[in-house]
Order: sequence, then structure tokens, then C-alpha cells
Amino acid sequence: MDEGHTYLPLQSRQVNVLANMPVLVGNASEFKPFILDKQRLFSGRLWQLEQQIAAHLLRLARGNGAKIIDWHWAAEQLHYHFNHMAEAQKTAVALALIQPLMLINGGPGTGKTTTVASLLMLLCQNMLRTQNKLPRIVLAAPTGKAAAHMADAFQVALNRFSSDEGVETHLRQVGGQTLHRLLKLRPPLLQTPYSQENSLSADIVVVDEVSMLDLSLLHTLLDALKTGTRLILLGDHNQLPAVGLGDVVRDLAQKTILPRQTAEQLRRLLPEAKIDTENHTPPLSANVVTLSQSHRFDAESGIGLLASAVTQGNITSAAQAFSEFPEELVWRQILSAKTHSDLYQIQQNYWQAVRQNNPAAVFAALKQVMVLVVRRDDATAFNQAYRDYLSLHEHSAQKTWFAGLPLMVSQNDYSVGLYNGDIGVVLPDKKGVLQAYFDGGSRCVALSRLPEHEDAFAITVHKSQGSEYDTVYLLPPNPAINAESDQTALFSRALLYTAITRAKSRFVFLELPETFQAALNTHSIRRSGLRTALQEQNNII
Repeated sequence: MDEGHTYLPLQSRQVNVLANMPVLVGNASEFKPFILDKQRLFSGRLWQLEQQIAAHLLRLARGNGAKIIDWHWAAEQLHYHFNHMAEAQKTAVALALIQPLMLINGGPGTGKTTTVASLLMLLCQNMLRTQNKLPRIVLAAPTGKAAAHMADAFQVALNRFSSDEGVETHLRQVGGQTLHRLLKLRPPLLQTPYSQENSLSADIVVVDEVSMLDLSLLHTLLDALKTGTRLILLGDHNQLPAVGLGDVVRDLAQKTILPRQTAEQLRRLLPEAKIDTENHTPPLSANVVTLSQSHRFDAESGIGLLASAVTQGNITSAAQAFSEFPEELVWRQILSAKTHSDLYQIQQNYWQAVRQNNPAAVFAALKQVMVLVVRRDDATAFNQAYRDYLSLHEHSAQKTWFAGLPLMVSQNDYSVGLYNGDIGVVLPDKKGVLQAYFDGGSRCVALSRLPEHEDAFAITVHKSQGSEYDTVYLLPPNPAINAESDQTALFSRALLYTAITRAKSRFVFLELPETFQAALNTHSIRRSGLRTALQEQNNII
């Protein structure tokens, strides 16, 4: 469980021993502390959790998404107004019109947000035509930073489409929020008032960065949605899984295979669609589309080639990418004052905006460069070392607060309206009093009201999910910090991929090539029973 697995694999002799412990160990139909399923041992709680998640997913997927569609009009829209989109994007939009549950899977820049923007535009227009009303839409993500990034990207994506004024106004009013806020999860028990009997008031729920969802939060979300609610999940199966249990996107991502009836409906909307069909399809294979064409960086760019090499575990291709793109991909074999000096130089736009006390410019410049680390302790160490460097360059960095200090909130505080992952910057207000600015500089909070937080010159790769920066420095784990913990298990292929794909134009690796190769060779797949649970629940229903 510490490693995110939901069951323990067993040898035959262990199965035989456990089968003779009926007080503790039972089968799927029993309520026992442990459940034995073939050669897998579950805790009773996790077995039940995965079974319930599977049942909820199938329940939502069987809602009638195609019940009220203006087929001729929708087909015309896809044909005449969405020709600029990639084929996979158009297929995702068309299939999501039919299916009430969809996972749109793809890497950074593959157009997931653009696809959702076009889909929501069509759904709103279709509902106006068929029911003379607009749907209630929710955009959410696991963290405040990911929710804000999603909302910003969604608003930009809307600029690419033309629509009725009423529909566009409706969509412009849709903002992002954390799942904790959406579900009204309150510490310490994180219980929600929502359930099947008291469901969320929403027609369409879009959740971004689903790879960050652990099983418990996913279950809470699914249980809050009534049958008939459209649920659209956005994720990347190559990214780091959640800090908690499970690997939701990897469990759900699969080849798109449609039953013949669904394939016929899809061809009514998109005659050119090329999709495999079968009479008996795997559970939810008709509810997934994977986007592969990146618009953030070219597949032949250094970052694109390196990301591809990492997903394939190909160290030769990775080394070749570093060799062919020395300006875009950089080795820096030792962390030293030179790194702090480089970071300070590349942050000159940031520090100039700080001196000018321009919050909007400060937040814009903050996206130009970020140092990513593996462990929280590594972030703490780097942030302190960088404070020491700044104190030598006319910054009051030895003080608790100083102008230009970036912060990351690490605990939800509903009374203040700040959530885990929110990024702020300390700046003086008009009276010269230091405040913490958030929301791109449009909102300030008194320092005394800040919830638990950390310096954010460097942040963990986990915390960076849902963000993008012009330049990313990746600092591997420092063996001198927490030397007794397993550093290698954390520094993995998924972490490398996630860090690399946060960068838009430049990636700097702060260690030896051998360390990169070791991480590339560390490819652990979380053991999960969700796929099996989906198959079993599908057979029952």
C-alpha cells in the first residue's frame, strides 16, 4: 500500500496457507478483513473500494448519452467547423456526444483541453436545440494549480471556435475548482454531503489530471454523480500516478473498440472514423480515445524525442536526443553555485517584475523557469540554498518573508479560499506591506492568514503536474538526504516523463547520464484490481 498497490501477489503455497485461515481471510462474497482472489490478497476495504468504483463507472457509462442528439446538425458541425482538428480529436468529440462517460487520454499538448472545449460547445448547442436550455457544467482537478491551469487553457481554447453568443457567454462563466471544493470535503475526515441520494447538481463534469486521482477520491466523486450525468476524464497514462493508492488512467486507458451499435452511431456523426469493432468488447473500451499528436512540442523536437524515448525505455534514443539538441536538452553533471547563478540569471525578468511591483508580470515570469525535484526534502534543501544565494545579491532572503518569495500552499483552507497546490508570491501592497498574491496577481492574502505552505523556487515533480514552464531543471534525489529511504524507487521512468513534459522549450538534467539511465530502467507498474473488478462487474450487470 505504501507503494500504491492494492493487492499482494501470492505463491501457490501461500494461497494454501491463507485458505485455511477462515477467521481472517474470505472470498469475494464474504465480509472478512482480507479477501483472497486466486493468487491475489486484498484488504477487505480495498477489495470493496475497487468493486464499488467499477460498478459506478459501468453505471455512468450505461447512461443514455445518445438519447437526445440532433444527429444531422451534429454531423454537419463536425464536418464543416472542426476540420482543423486532428482525426483523433474529432473522434473523441463525436464519441463523447454518444457516450456519457469518456476518458480522453494523451500527453501534454495533444489537445485534450481543445477537444473538451469543442465538445462542450456542441453539447451546449445541442441541448439548446433539443431541450431549449443550457447544461450545468463543472470543471475540476485534484489540485488548485491544476484547476487554475485547466480553466485558463479552456478559456484560450474557446477562442478557436465560433458559437451562439448565449452559448459562448455560458461557457465563459465556467471556472475551474478543486475536487475537494466541488465535493465539499472537510478535514479531518474528508466526508462529503453528496451521495446517490443527494447527488451533485451538474449535467456535465469534466475532471483534468486524472492521473493524480487516488482510488478514494475517485470513489467519492463517482458516488456523488447521478446516472445520466456526463463525466469526461482527462489524463495521461504515462504520467506519475497519484500519491495515494491506484493508477486510475493506466487502469482505464486501452485501445478503442466499439460494439457495432455504437460504431454505427459514430459513423452517423463522423463517417470517416476508423475504429475497431467487435460484438463483445472489453469493459469501457468504447469509452476511451487516446490522442497522440502533440501541439506543444513537435515530435521531432528535442523534448518530443526525449519524452518518446523515455516512454519506450530506450536509453540509446534518449542519449541521441541530448546529443542532437544540445541547446534544448542539457546535461549539468553537478549541482553547485553555478546552478543557482544560472537560475538567477534566467529569472531576471522575474526579479525585474518584483522590483517594479507588478504582480501580473511576476506571475507571467514565474512560468519561465522551474526547478523540479523528486522528494519534498530535496525541495526544502534547494529552496534554503537558493535563499542563501539570493541573500548575497541584495535580497532579504534570510528573513521569513521577502519580496519575490514564491509559495505553494500545501493544505486546503476553505475559510481563506486557498487549496493544496495553489501558487502565490510575496509582494508589497500599495502601502508597502508584504502580502501573498494569488490567482495570477489579482488577489492578495494577509501573510498571517496563509494556510500551511512551502517555499516554491523548487517543487516536487508530483506538485508540478498540471503545469508547464519554458525551462525545467530536474534535480535527482540527494542521497545525503533521507539516506535510509529508497531513493531509486521514487526516481522512475514515469517521474522522468512527467518532468520532461512540463518543459516547453528547454530541459536541464542536473546529474550524471548514469543517473538518468537508472531512472529510465526503473519502471514499476502498480498492481491494481480495478481492471478485473470491471470485468467481474460487467459480467454481473
